[in-house]
Amino acid sequence: MDTETRSGPTAMWVDVVICDDSAVLLVRPTAKREENAEWRLPGAALQYGEAPDAAARRVLRDHVGLDPESVPLADVESTLRDGVWTLTFHFRCDAERPPQPGQQIAEVRFFQVEHLPPTAHGTRERDIVFRVLSVGTPEP
Repeated sequence: MDTETRSGPTAMWVDVVICDDSAVLLVRPTAKREENAEWRLPGAALQYGEAPDAAARRVLRDHVGLDPESVPLADVESTLRDGVWTLTFHFRCDAERPPQPGQQIAEVRFFQVEHLPPTAHGTRERDIVFRVLSVGTPEP
């Protein structure tokens, strides 16, 4: 078996696809804290020693003021861009009440899946949303 050991910069991220019927929540970070403050999925880097599900709950609480009962993992993505290997954990949940923007977020808004606006990372958010939604509703 051929295996390659990767050394170099790595990053681990979480994002959450938050659904409300046929709409998905996107956030627009505050311009002061973000170089590119366009619409994106709520997400953040994992903190040292933090479990991915704990990071997803932190993002929900701190970015959009939500604390849903269930936040199941829907997909895991491994990418290599510009010499950085990134592992991203995509979670999915339903909004149990209207979201409220946290300190780092200028605006939160639900968009119909078929009418998502231009986003911070080109079509990446749209691809993630469709991939996560195609998985169905994972078991908690």
